Amino acid sequence: MYRKLTIILFLVFGCISGQQNPKEEPLPAIQVMATSQDNEVLLRWAVDQPVAWKRANAYGFQIERFTVARKGIVLAQPEKKMLTPTPLKAQPLEAWKSIVEQNNYAAILAQALYGERFEVEGNQQGGLMEIVNKAKELEQRFSFALFAADMNFEAAKLAGYGYVDTTAKTDEKYLYRITAMVPETLANIQMGTIVIEPAKIQPLPAPIDLIAVGQNKTIMLTWEYEIFRSIYTSYFIERSEDGVQFDRLGDTPLVNMNDKPGKPATRMMYMDTIPQNGKTYHYRVKGVSTFGKTGPPSAIAKAKGIRPLEKVPHITRGTLVDDGSAKIQWEFPKEAEHQISGFDLNRSATANGTYTTVVSAIGKSQREYNYADLEPSNYFTITAKGVNGSQKTSLAVLIQPIDSIPPQAPTALRGVIDTTGVVTLSWKANTEKDMLGYRVFKGNLKGEELSQITVDPIPQNQFIDTVTVASLNPKVYYSVVAVDQRFNMSDYAQLLTLDKPDKVPPTSPVFSEYKIQQDGIDISWANSSSTDVAKHILYRQDVAEQEKGWQVIFETDTIQSFTDASTTSGKKYRYAIFAEDHSGLTSAPSTPITLSAVNFTPEEMIKGLRTEIDTEKGSIRLFWRIANPDKVKEIAIYKSKNTGKPKLFIQVPVSKNKIEDTRVYPNTKYTYYIKPIMDSGSFATFKSIDVNY
Repeated sequence: MYRKLTIILFLVFGCISGQQNPKEEPLPAIQVMATSQDNEVLLRWAVDQPVAWKRANAYGFQIERFTVARKGIVLAQPEKKMLTPTPLKAQPLEAWKSIVEQNNYAAILAQALYGERFEVEGNQQGGLMEIVNKAKELEQRFSFALFAADMNFEAAKLAGYGYVDTTAKTDEKYLYRITAMVPETLANIQMGTIVIEPAKIQPLPAPIDLIAVGQNKTIMLTWEYEIFRSIYTSYFIERSEDGVQFDRLGDTPLVNMNDKPGKPATRMMYMDTIPQNGKTYHYRVKGVSTFGKTGPPSAIAKAKGIRPLEKVPHITRGTLVDDGSAKIQWEFPKEAEHQISGFDLNRSATANGTYTTVVSAIGKSQREYNYADLEPSNYFTITAKGVNGSQKTSLAVLIQPIDSIPPQAPTALRGVIDTTGVVTLSWKANTEKDMLGYRVFKGNLKGEELSQITVDPIPQNQFIDTVTVASLNPKVYYSVVAVDQRFNMSDYAQLLTLDKPDKVPPTSPVFSEYKIQQDGIDISWANSSSTDVAKHILYRQDVAEQEKGWQVIFETDTIQSFTDASTTSGKKYRYAIFAEDHSGLTSAPSTPITLSAVNFTPEEMIKGLRTEIDTEKGSIRLFWRIANPDKVKEIAIYKSKNTGKPKLFIQVPVSKNKIEDTRVYPNTKYTYYIKPIMDSGSFATFKSIDVNY
């Protein structure tokens, strides 16, 4: 049992967390929840990343409590209490035996923590998939462990993910801090904190908006889920035949498996199979919290199973009558009339549109109806209404009054294009009563076939379009067609020709590369992509003398690089480049870049570097002095051990001239490298010293 536990695949859809992009994954952290009961505070926590979770399991957790207020008065100094002098870890496997035999979630959690293998039914097997499954095993253990801990608080306590503070008082306010005792060299896990005032904890809420819908020997239940997502992890459903005595439907609580990445579920759904139709059943639901507490029941919803109609009406004929009405005829078995109360006639303008009941309560023995209030397009269906509330609807039949006369072509077509390329079109509205709308057509070249730019006929006599102003076509062409409800189309309106404005500046050039050289600053850029560019203008600004403004240092038509040789070492300069077209329009500036002119000859700043070894204290002390402190911003000290690569050890301000290294071990050679960070960005020489400790 402890060596292998096969976990049913359906759990996967609800609890395995989505993978994140490694570049965006935040530091692992401990997430904490808390509640109170009587004079106790219940805590639940979890590490939110698989690798960090595994390491935290090995080292355990430390819980600290800070009393921040008492009897409504904030304490001047919070009172600290260590609740776990020894790190809290999962109990030995032997301690799980009794709870595992009684609870499946405890068994899942024990298997995730202690099992030699962890398999999920439904994983593909064989070949490469065996390697993939093995690689995913840690994530599966992590996901199922947290899911199972949410489902059983006693198991969570055994796993070291739950704690009950029995020393809490209702007249105090606490801050709890939970720390993973994993060394920072293995994982930097952010501690979890939570503030709780036991006296102000609200009781668990009752689930809301329970709805029961009867179907054939089944009743569909649905209730609000999203509002109480952070409170309840699962639900129990209870059913009653008399509305007084309720029994649970199963011993396992119901978990929402409909959450999807980026689209969380808003309601819970459950389909209950009932023994018989026609009998009323009463339902209520209760939520189960992360701490294993069951909340109060919801309001009662009731429904009964409905035996569906077995027979379906069928429209046999739909014809136009001389008086302009439509005669609809249908069939329905005579022997099934006792199952229905009558018929409804429904109409829609389209086959897949919304059908509206236009005639209700047609007698159950009637098989035809004359409908006079016709529209240009009519799709009819007949619905048989069952005496028990069920119903069956026929397929649709189309009936159209004859109309082959198209509307008049639209007139007075006008339009204007603003400087941003937005086109506003308008025309005189048609007066025909059966108008459906208008189709708008567009062309970019005179004489070409126009293309329709409206997907469906639009009802209004105006239209907004956009054009690309900066293009080779200086004009654009429009026309409009009127469409009636029979989809008869008019002739085209008179062609409208509009001139595009020439007020769009060129696109901006973009800096592509720069190099800081001994003889100056090399700058390269990608020219503007606009075809009418006359020149590119490069500007420079002295950052320390911004009041002098920007200065033009270079103009060109095709060249894409420039070396600024008039810079001064140690100064910062800001560069921007513009494009200008033949009309004198100037582009927006490129994104400016700020560069520092650097003296590449390194300066020697470190003097008197020496060390002292203190074997009693177990440390090495380094001493130095700075030749010119005004030029140095800070000191970076690197350290290597034996033949290893140097790593950054510490950064200190320029005012400090000594440090003490206590992270040393006997019989080891250490090399320290001291590098000044110059305030001007220029270079300075490294100094190094070896120490045999």
